[in-house]
Amino acid sequence: MARELIRLDDVHKSFGSLNVLEGVGLRVDEGDRIGIVGHNGSGKTTLLRTISNQDQDIGDITFAPALRIAFLTQVRDIEEDATLEEELNRRGRQFQEIEEEITSIEASMADPSFYDGEWQQVMDRYQELQSLMARSGGGDAAGHAKEILKALDLAHHPLDISISQLSGGERAKVALARQLVGLGEIDVFFLDEPTNHLDLQTLDWLEEFLMKFKGALLIVSHDRYFLDRVCNNIVEVHNTSLRGYPGNYSAYMAQKELFLQTLDERIDKVTKEIKRVTGALKSMKRANKYDKSISQKHHMIMRSQRELKWLKSIKPRQRKALRFNLSSTQKSSLDVLDFRKANLTFEGLNRPILDAVTVGVCRGQKIGVVGPNGAGKTTLLRIIMGEIKLDSGELEVLPGVQTGYFHQDHRNVDFALTPEEQIQKMKPKMPYGELRALLGQFQFTPGMVKTKMSKLSGGERARVAMLKLLLEENNLLLLDEPTNHLDTDAADAVEEALKEYDGAIISVSHDRWFLDQVCDTIWELKGDGSLKIWPGNYSEYVRRSQQ
Repeated sequence: MARELIRLDDVHKSFGSLNVLEGVGLRVDEGDRIGIVGHNGSGKTTLLRTISNQDQDIGDITFAPALRIAFLTQVRDIEEDATLEEELNRRGRQFQEIEEEITSIEASMADPSFYDGEWQQVMDRYQELQSLMARSGGGDAAGHAKEILKALDLAHHPLDISISQLSGGERAKVALARQLVGLGEIDVFFLDEPTNHLDLQTLDWLEEFLMKFKGALLIVSHDRYFLDRVCNNIVEVHNTSLRGYPGNYSAYMAQKELFLQTLDERIDKVTKEIKRVTGALKSMKRANKYDKSISQKHHMIMRSQRELKWLKSIKPRQRKALRFNLSSTQKSSLDVLDFRKANLTFEGLNRPILDAVTVGVCRGQKIGVVGPNGAGKTTLLRIIMGEIKLDSGELEVLPGVQTGYFHQDHRNVDFALTPEEQIQKMKPKMPYGELRALLGQFQFTPGMVKTKMSKLSGGERARVAMLKLLLEENNLLLLDEPTNHLDTDAADAVEEALKEYDGAIISVSHDRWFLDQVCDTIWELKGDGSLKIWPGNYSEYVRRSQQ
């Protein structure tokens, strides 16, 4: 039987009047790889922090004796002003408790009176901690981190380079490398959105690394492909409570669908039974037939009503579905655009972005663009938009092509406006009731529609940016990380809409689930200026490229 590491019993957590967790229970055993899912704002990160810090309001969080944990936060713990070497020498939380205890013992040893007491037991503990630090790699954290950086393809940077000079993806790798040192002696590893800003190659490496990790994992992630590969249990946070599902993300989706279907069928059956018995009772009363069966029928109705109340209480309250109606304004020609011997080089970069690239896009084609960070994926979209000019070669956008662009930083929205003002500015003749109904479809409450964009979350901004895109007239969509900041429900809705879209799509994405669901072609930018075309979705690309 697997050793129990963490147990939650009737745990509550609130912030002021806002209840985030109510009466939740959870057990984490050795070997558990638990994925924590739920919509944005449901309390997933709060759950991780509450467990990690044992700072619940009510209830019990029990750790196994001498439990050692590590935590990779969503906001990467990194000092922008430090050099790469300085940052790598900063130890993560996995060493914090050890170092604090070592420091405390060393302070005691400096006091002559220390040796008057039971000092031998303390010295044994001191030697144990030193040995644990050595086994964990804490004595040479930077050296171990450098080895991980090599695996993450960052070893080419000089150690005196400033962290601020690295790209967002590279900074994420540095933070990741530092936190992965010493995990061999860790019992539980908490990870909050570990795949953010990582390229596909790094994602593959991280998945392999975590699958070899011997301790337990608690992972908050919207990356459905990652959850599918790494996790053996899924916990859904919904309406302040938890519901567990054995298996990976795909198994969770199948079980949840079956559970909801079965529950709906039972609710329908009980509702019909109440209606039938009530009808029979009324008929008996109208016919003036009073016998002992009347009492039985009253009991049947009361029992069925109690069951119905309970069934409805366990049914998750569903958020209003996010609905998209995405269609092209008019059909373009069969050929949408063509690159012919396209060349582009950036000053100071010792390699080309595009090197004699010749490729075309057809009407209705759905293309996913992949490649390492810095390979030029977003640059490719900006070339098509006309924001960057080729050094040589040709880009021909065929007549009738109307382009819509989804920026990953949502720069197509005005952060000084509210969602309501944003749409009014774009569609001034739209009736106000229709405008509010449209924002309601995108899960914006009356309060949110009057909140400045600058005050909204990343997911809320993404929904406004997507809504603007839908209201534009286009037949070619250029999408730069369209599922970033979206929870799984919203991402599913976007994917369903894009699958039905009859125009062409070129999408840069690290979301492998999205690439599987939407794309019929993969463009791989190698990072050396070349572009390779792979027919099929992402999984087909992986299969073919490994042959």
